[in-house]
Amino acid sequence: MLTSHFSRTEWWIAAAVAGVALTVAMASLIPARKDKWKAALPVLAMALFMALDAPSEEEDGDPIALMLFTAAALGLALMRVVFAGYIRRQQELVRAGRPVEEVKARHITVFFLAFAAVVAAMARFL
Repeated sequence: MLTSHFSRTEWWIAAAVAGVALTVAMASLIPARKDKWKAALPVLAMALFMALDAPSEEEDGDPIALMLFTAAALGLALMRVVFAGYIRRQQELVRAGRPVEEVKARHITVFFLAFAAVVAAMARFL
């Protein structure tokens, strides 16, 4: 079971920071400047869900939804940094009008293992 020494308010602040980090990471993947605002939509949807779910959680208990969102959002934002070189190469291929490299099973495996390791490490230390 996840437990935390942070207060509920601190978790909301951490979730907000994680949401901004995830939005910036996702916006960097969108090529058209006019469409970058769309990167905020999934984060806003998750924030709305957590805000609606928060009253149903026990006041004495840990805010599990906030903890999981914070770990997952920061994990995804960190994966954007870790795989920045690969993503940059793919974006350059698209800009040059060439086809992108095919995503192979090993690419997916490396991503998910790295993501799981980052989220597990954050869950352990948060």
